[in-house]
Amino acid sequence: MRLAKIPLKKGTKVQYMSPELLFLAPSGQPHRGTVYVGFTSKGEGFDLVDFKQYITSLRTLTSYAENIAYEIFQTIEKNCNVKSLGVIVDLTARGGIQQRIQFGDDFEVVKKQIMFQV
Repeated sequence: MRLAKIPLKKGTKVQYMSPELLFLAPSGQPHRGTVYVGFTSKGEGFDLVDFKQYITSLRTLTSYAENIAYEIFQTIEKNCNVKSLGVIVDLTARGGIQQRIQFGDDFEVVKKQIMFQV
């Protein structure tokens, strides 16, 4: 999947969050969770509509949970020139085990409540 580039001011710190992560384990059981992406712009970022479509496209992916953060990291890195890229995936508990997978640079997750206005 291709993420369309958009121009951003250099040095802009960006963080995206999507609670709609869903992909299949090799067992066929679904993994659900939240993905956080943080980076610093080198003059470009990526379009949010494309990012949403990419996250949705992962529903057809079969992967071990431990590899999903790397998969997302690699897609962003291939499509966009950024620095300090980090991906964190918080998966909902399965079998009583909670998982957090991180790949790339460390960053502190900013959690904001998603609100919709009418």
